[in-house]
Amino acid sequence: CTEKRPIVLIQPGKVAGLKGTLPNGEKWYRYKGIPYAEPPVGSLRFQPPVPLETFGGQVLDCSIERNVSLSYSYMPPDVVASEDCLYLNVYTPVGPITSIKDKLPVMVWIHGGAFCIGSGDSALYNPEYLVQEGVVVVTFNYRLGPLGFLCLPSFGIFGNMGLKDQLLVLKWVHHNIAAFGGDKNNVTLFGMSAGGASVHLHSLSDESTRYFHKAICQSGVATSCRMLQKDAEVKARRLAQHIGCRGNTDQEIYEFLHYMPAEVISSKQMGALIEHEQSLDVFYPFTPVIEVPESDQPFLTENVLNLIEKPNRNSIPAIFGVNSEELSYKANSRLKNIDLYKREPQRFLPDSLDLPEKFVKPVAGKVLKFYTGHDEPSAETIHDLTRIMSDNYYVMPTLLTLELQRKYQPSTPIYFYQFAMEDDLNKYRQFWNVPDNIRGACHGDELYYLFSSSYFYTRAVKQDSRADRMRAKMCKLWTNFAKTGNPSSTGMEFSWEPYESSNDCNDNVRVNCLQLDENVGMVGKYHFG
Repeated sequence: CTEKRPIVLIQPGKVAGLKGTLPNGEKWYRYKGIPYAEPPVGSLRFQPPVPLETFGGQVLDCSIERNVSLSYSYMPPDVVASEDCLYLNVYTPVGPITSIKDKLPVMVWIHGGAFCIGSGDSALYNPEYLVQEGVVVVTFNYRLGPLGFLCLPSFGIFGNMGLKDQLLVLKWVHHNIAAFGGDKNNVTLFGMSAGGASVHLHSLSDESTRYFHKAICQSGVATSCRMLQKDAEVKARRLAQHIGCRGNTDQEIYEFLHYMPAEVISSKQMGALIEHEQSLDVFYPFTPVIEVPESDQPFLTENVLNLIEKPNRNSIPAIFGVNSEELSYKANSRLKNIDLYKREPQRFLPDSLDLPEKFVKPVAGKVLKFYTGHDEPSAETIHDLTRIMSDNYYVMPTLLTLELQRKYQPSTPIYFYQFAMEDDLNKYRQFWNVPDNIRGACHGDELYYLFSSSYFYTRAVKQDSRADRMRAKMCKLWTNFAKTGNPSSTGMEFSWEPYESSNDCNDNVRVNCLQLDENVGMVGKYHFG
């Protein structure tokens, strides 16, 4: 006879999941495709999410994942996407009839993808190795691209719908996670890239921090120059006109976008960029905005730096980190467009460096000289050119965040890592075909030392291989932090010390950082540039 399905009672009703076996032989329970909001369709398009109050009395089959958010590209390519996409997945080592004295720490994962692609599906984010360390893991989908971040305040579209979806997941976890063996009073929010920036934004929100207690930001912070959407209302109008709207008033734009099929709005989103923006690397049209004061359920209403500097905000212990060669995944596109970079060396300057026109090229030349030894880009210096961009988009914003955090929240523990491992689980390095002369970890390369993936066939990694041992260390560090707020534990051959920095007499900055490579350990200096 077939084994009875695990059934859990939560506030909206009963969910039936699946029982399985973890890599270490222990049991675990998976509840996939649980709806956490009313489908954001019809009159709810472009609006904050509405909590789903009831499943209507039936036992909900939660054995498979539901629709992912609409996007302009998909990974895996055969997923089913829809405007109706607000679903989450719960993974727990605790069965529905198991009575445990102590509830387990909870880890809530926010996927990356530049706020315009991605999902929480187990084809990419199967948390089996985290769960077997004794935590409950939640993954989920949120609205992406224009459906999640379009902004036209004159007609009640205030933006940040995707961030409000994430907040609703945190509230859902608070109200329901105990039924899965999770401790609502010990929740760690973690994410990578746009997911990391989202985690950082939530850690600066008084509303969000009522629902979680620790944060991990992997290769993404809210101080990054490309996080906030520029000219949001202009982009909304440009998108509508690109799709075919003939009207010019905001009312006509609003009505057109409201009645257009969601698939069209999403697939055509890059048309909201002007030609110059389209030629920029790592530039996406619909991302978070600073909302107007009259916004409905506002999430972000002031500058991120102002939020960091608030002395009385809730303090959230955090881990921040970067990979050793973040933008190396763009090396091939840099090589292809080398003539463009020669003509426009200002592309190597951070967006936040607001220089008078006459200084732009001379300063770009100095930056190039500092990194490459030459004052113009060339195919021979591609590695150094990718490092400039890595620093602009990832390293410097992270170091700025660490310094501000230390200044304004001196008693809150923060930790810093650099992931530099290179082995069989560096799946994005393989995916992007990073040139062999650039060693190290590119953007996203740490992911499969935390998660399994059927899409990237991580199962092929042999037990007790170098990659397997690094995965065990990373999962231990991340779950230790989720359990206690300290990533180190007794029995480890190294101790991860909290972040500190100091300047020497030559203004060289020394920071202490955990180097995650074959020999894990603290390093006293972080090399960039």
